[in-house]
Amino acid sequence: MATVTIPNRRVMRRQQESVTSEFVWDNSSATLSFPAFSTPSPFTPVLPSVTDSVPPQASAVDGSDFSPMCPTGGKIGNFTLDFDDTKAGPLFNPSRDIWFSQGFLIAPPSSQTSQSYNPSSGGQLVEFMPPSLPLSAHSNAGDTAEIGVGPNAPNHCFRFDFQGASLGCAAKGAENWCDFEVSAYRYNDVSQREESIAWSETKHIPACPNFPHGNCRLTPVSFDGYTNITSILINLRVGNEVRVWWGDDFKFGWSDNGCDAAACRANALPQPVKREAIESAARQGVWHWTPRGLKRLDDGYIWESV
Repeated sequence: MATVTIPNRRVMRRQQESVTSEFVWDNSSATLSFPAFSTPSPFTPVLPSVTDSVPPQASAVDGSDFSPMCPTGGKIGNFTLDFDDTKAGPLFNPSRDIWFSQGFLIAPPSSQTSQSYNPSSGGQLVEFMPPSLPLSAHSNAGDTAEIGVGPNAPNHCFRFDFQGASLGCAAKGAENWCDFEVSAYRYNDVSQREESIAWSETKHIPACPNFPHGNCRLTPVSFDGYTNITSILINLRVGNEVRVWWGDDFKFGWSDNGCDAAACRANALPQPVKREAIESAARQGVWHWTPRGLKRLDDGYIWESV
């Protein structure tokens, strides 16, 4: 593992050209293609979209389904994904209403005690294994992580605000920094694809002095400006190298907390994991980080994580 020293740069927000998302939520019950997802999405929202002009009428904390302004309930307010109740194995979608691209997983219990990073809350954290790192990975696998609302992206009531997370990466103290570049995307009704909203920034997270020997703490990070979006893309680099990274306590909030939007989210049809997605994961293998190197997950965890 090369040692690269990165200067202490300030966090920079930068404008970027309009580009499109490169990922497909391949374990959804409907195939959704966003630009380099190949073809326009065939997904049709179950309920009419809620327009952006509808102001929030009421909100609640941590995804409460009750509001004095919305007596019929619904999905309202902010919520946090801490992964503590998630089964070990690949992070099949969705987790609550949030979808994760290939590469996200929960390490098995036997490996969690030897992971270098500790959860920021509870007993588990999520790991992102860039698909290109394992020797068996396909050459066309991308190393960018995507977190969003998956096949619900065309429906305006599922737009969200990304507020924060606790992050860390596989970097030794001498390497100084984990550079997380985070970009915001929003579904475009005309092009029928997710497009950049020209908002991104690089978060410079301190490397752990004890890595890979343990007792590393995730760094809490706040995100501002990631509002009214349908996904975020995360690229992690240490110098010019791709590395494994970990996260916990991902904080989200619904952009529209009006009663119609809350009911729209609550009444959306569930999206079960497709069997072919599970079989594909078993064929390709799911890898996770250990202090001794990357290790292939037992296939039993793949089937049991559904």
